[in-house]
Formats: sequence, C-alpha cells, structure tokens
Amino acid sequence: MSNTYTQQISSSVSGVSTQGGHVVEQSKLKIAVLDNGKIPYDEAIKNVDRNLQNIIVETNNTLEKVKEEYQKRIDVQNCRSDLFWRVTGITTVMDGDDARNDITCTCTKLSPTYPRLGNSGAGSSTIGFSTAGLMWYTGGTGVGSTIAGITTIQMGDGDPLVSAGSDFDAYLEPDNLHGLLLYREPYSRDILDSFVATGVGTISAGINTLTLLTNNLRLGIKPGQIVTSSRTNTFASPQGTIVVGISSTTIDLTSYSDIISVGSTTISTVPVITLQDPAVNSVVAPDTNGDYTYFDFTVDPNTIGDRFSVSTDQNPYVPQTITLIDRDSNFGKGIKIKYINNGQGTATQEWNAFLEGLPDPNQNFDGKSDIVEVEHPKIGAGKIYYPIGFDQKPILFGGADASEGDVRIFQGQVGFAQVAYASLSACDDTALNAAISARNTAEAALSGSNSFPEKISLVNSIRTKRNEINIAIWAYRSQIGKAHDDVDSNNTFMNDLNSSPYADLMNTGVE
Repeated sequence: MSNTYTQQISSSVSGVSTQGGHVVEQSKLKIAVLDNGKIPYDEAIKNVDRNLQNIIVETNNTLEKVKEEYQKRIDVQNCRSDLFWRVTGITTVMDGDDARNDITCTCTKLSPTYPRLGNSGAGSSTIGFSTAGLMWYTGGTGVGSTIAGITTIQMGDGDPLVSAGSDFDAYLEPDNLHGLLLYREPYSRDILDSFVATGVGTISAGINTLTLLTNNLRLGIKPGQIVTSSRTNTFASPQGTIVVGISSTTIDLTSYSDIISVGSTTISTVPVITLQDPAVNSVVAPDTNGDYTYFDFTVDPNTIGDRFSVSTDQNPYVPQTITLIDRDSNFGKGIKIKYINNGQGTATQEWNAFLEGLPDPNQNFDGKSDIVEVEHPKIGAGKIYYPIGFDQKPILFGGADASEGDVRIFQGQVGFAQVAYASLSACDDTALNAAISARNTAEAALSGSNSFPEKISLVNSIRTKRNEINIAIWAYRSQIGKAHDDVDSNNTFMNDLNSSPYADLMNTGVE
C-alpha cells in the first residue's frame, strides 16, 4: 500500500524544522561576525563619552562649590539662616466680645518642596488660611495677604508645593545642572539586555501597588517581570521585586506638568502595577529634593530561552528611552547623546519619537479638552539649590533661637507686636564670590568651547555608523524569531494532523 495522504503531507513539511535550524545557526554566525565588528566603534564611543562626562562633572562641581560656600554662611559664619516661621494654623478666638486671630507657626527649613497643608491644618477656623501656597509669617506687614505679618508665597497647584520659580528663589536659589542625555532604542541594546519599560512612579511604604505617572497603558509590562527602583531603598531587596498584576486607575496628572504634558485634561487613566512584595519606603513625586523616582521593568533572565531571537512583531525603534548619563555603565551605549541644561528632572522616560507633533493617542479626548500633541519627554540633569538664606533668624518667646520643628503661637494683635526674628551680622563673602567666579568661568568655557560640541558631533557620527550594524543584527535576530515561530507552527500542525480523529476520512481512496 502506498503512503497515506497524511503521511505524504507530513513528509512534505518535515523539512521545515530542519530548515529552521539552519536559519538559526546561520543567523547566529552572522550576528557573531557583525557584533565583533562593532568593537572598535564601541571603544571609541566609550572613550569620547567618558571625556565629555568628565567635563560635565567638573563643571557641576563648581556649582556644588557655590552651594557649599552659601551653606558655610549659615553653618560657619552664622550670618544667614535657612529657617523661617511657616504659618500652619489660624484660629479665630473670642476674647470677650472681641475676636482675635491666633497664628500657629512652625519653624521650617528652606527646601525645594513643602507639604501642602489642608484646611485641617488651620485650626478651628480657616478664615485667612490659604492652602494654595506657603504662608510665611514675617512678623511685619504682609504682601498680598489679608492678615498683617503674613506673606503667601505661591508655589503651584501640586502636592508637594514646589519652591523653584516662586518668590522664595531669593532665599533658596535654583540653578540648572549640566548633563548628557542618552537615547536608546530596542535595536541598539545589547543582545543580553532584558529591558522592557520604564516610568516615573509613586508607592507607599507597606503597600504593594505601584502607580505610574503616565497615560500610556501599552508599556509591555507583564506578570513575572522584574521591577527595580532608581531609589535604592524602595524595596527590601536591591534587586527589586516581581510584577504579579497590571490594572489601571484614574488620577489628576496636571500637577506633574513638569514631567508630562496633559493639556487641559484633568483626569487621566494610568497604569497600576501590583507587586509581589510591598515597598519598605514611600516614594512621592517629587521628593523633598524636587527629584522624581523612576522604575525599570525587565524580563526575568531565567525565563529567556534563546536570547538572540526577537519577535517579528517587535519594533526596533519604539520605544525610545531617554536617560541621563550618570554612571560609567552608560558610556558607549545608545543611538546618540545630547547636552542638556534645562533644569528638568532626571527620571528616565520613554516615548514614540515618530509621533512627535501628532495628537497623543494616550490622551482621553472628549471633544471639550484641548488636543495634546506628543512632545519630547521632559528630562534633564536636574537642579541644584543655593541656600542664600535670610538675614534674620526665627526666635522663640524670650529670645532663644528656634530650631526646625519648633512651634510658636502669635496671639492676636499682641502677637504681632512680639518679636519673631533676630537680625544677623553681615557676611564675609570673599570665598563665596571666588566660587561664583569659578562657576561662571567653567560654564562660559562649556558653552563657548568649540571642542565640547565638536566632540558630541563626532561621537554621534560614530554612533550613526554603529547603528547601521546594530539594525543589521536586529534583522538577523528577527530571522531567528521567525524561524522559531515557523518551527513551532509546523510542530503544532504535525501534532494536530497525526492525532486527528479524521485520519481515515483524509485518507479515503488510498490503496
């Protein structure tokens, strides 16, 4: 009897697995050759990156020196103070037939951020108490305040309140740090790189749900992946924890406009990631230093089979991840680098660069809100804050120096007559002025030197040539992925064919 039809079909497709194996092996050989050819590019790029970053660090060190000298005026010369009375409560008290306002103040240290106080912080009556800004008790006539002696400093609509850009810049002056941004795309990553996604997030201590501050719900995050925090003490293990679930919630992202564009949309849907382990320390956005914490998601290396293969569905260019070069491990990576001095936060972010200038598909457009266009992620080298301080220091009743956290109540009109501050002596600014001069010289050299931008242009041109090799490697990796898919599909077909209960029907007529 001749072979059955099913046997003939099996024979005709039996070569698929063999051919797939040949494709995998040949592709791996091509990858090995191409990867070896990248070595001189890699080393040249690393050397230039390292030199550029050294210049950045040396320049930023001059900013740190200015900050140090300002701090010495507070800690060593005692000619400036970084403390002030913050109004934390206003209570209307009846004194016979008369009413008076008792002002509760807390001795507060200058900071890039301050917690927003709700109405509950205002005592039994909230008349005259503002939750829209920081209320500074000056002890004199207030500016723009309905109560004498109190000045309300507007610091945005978020929680916490952000000092930068407010009138308090005169006492805690922000300055922009310098940095290099590194741009990476999937095809430019090393074969062993298991990166999936990244995002700025918040999480509370003892809680295992992480909220990402993005309206992009298609990040590719899946259960079983590993999540790590840019803040090393977020989780009990520095290796992070495991994703066990993904959901979403709605929050107001408008208070995070310094890192995300939402237009006039007030409520956005954001990802919520359930983790295997709870956080051991809370992460807020921004933190007390004005910085944001980002979370990286990676594939568990133990779950990766053939590291060479990528799915043909994977886009080699999307997402583009942008991070600040802040460690040696970043030298030589990515598709390009860019000098930055915009003062924006340092949190790593990702986006689809092909959508720049187009309507953001992640925005919930309801016909009433403005259309929000996709724009370059807001990322920079961060800020440094110079503690210029006050020329007077807060004091307690009786004249003793107040310390951070001390509380004092100024009672009605009698209270306004009490002395809230003591004047300080003049400062010797010789060392400070020298530090400022050195900073200005370093920054002028950075912006005026032809060699710095020329080096960036050179190293990016080398990267461009290496990108051509990397995209070729990606193509071979896709071939491996396609071969694996073909073999899996063929095996499934063979199993279905051989186990079919309709073999006799298919073989009807076979002699």
